Amino acid sequence: MRLSKVIFTLAFAGLLSAAAAAGAVETVKSGLAVGESTLSFAVFDVTGAYAGKRICYVCEFQNDPNVIGFFQEANDETAELIAKLDALYKANKDRKFKAVAVVVAGMDAKPWLEELKQSKGIEIPLVVLRKGQKDVAVRMYKLDPTVKNTFLVNLDRVVKTNLTGIDSTSFGMVESATQQILAQK
Repeated sequence: MRLSKVIFTLAFAGLLSAAAAAGAVETVKSGLAVGESTLSFAVFDVTGAYAGKRICYVCEFQNDPNVIGFFQEANDETAELIAKLDALYKANKDRKFKAVAVVVAGMDAKPWLEELKQSKGIEIPLVVLRKGQKDVAVRMYKLDPTVKNTFLVNLDRVVKTNLTGIDSTSFGMVESATQQILAQK
């Protein structure tokens, strides 16, 4: 009888350790957690098919594999990452892959995004949250204003990967996560 208690205790401790380790692996700093559904939210389309209008790209993408890139600021690093996201889109658009770059900074970023589209030949929609940090999408998507960017890699309106604080040297993680969801489609 004593042996069964020891085995039970060890098994329970192992289960707790595994659960703790699993939780430690997926620490979300900004954005929806893996497994959460992508929520519908309106953006102001600066350069996409609906330029000058409010649109919900999450609704437009539906179940197609996609990446939503949230960027806090309009700056050179953001421009470089948007260009990389656009290249990823161009390389995979024949597989129904979609992408959108959402600049949280608000309407002040509109001229910057228009110039970026022209200078870099960007095809993905470049959009802004109209109310900046006060936009409801910031709360809905749990965006941390101290995190410079958040990439949500989605399939069937479910977050499959959440990557934050990406720079040009770590963008390969977004590419890898995208290839994983494309392999599932």
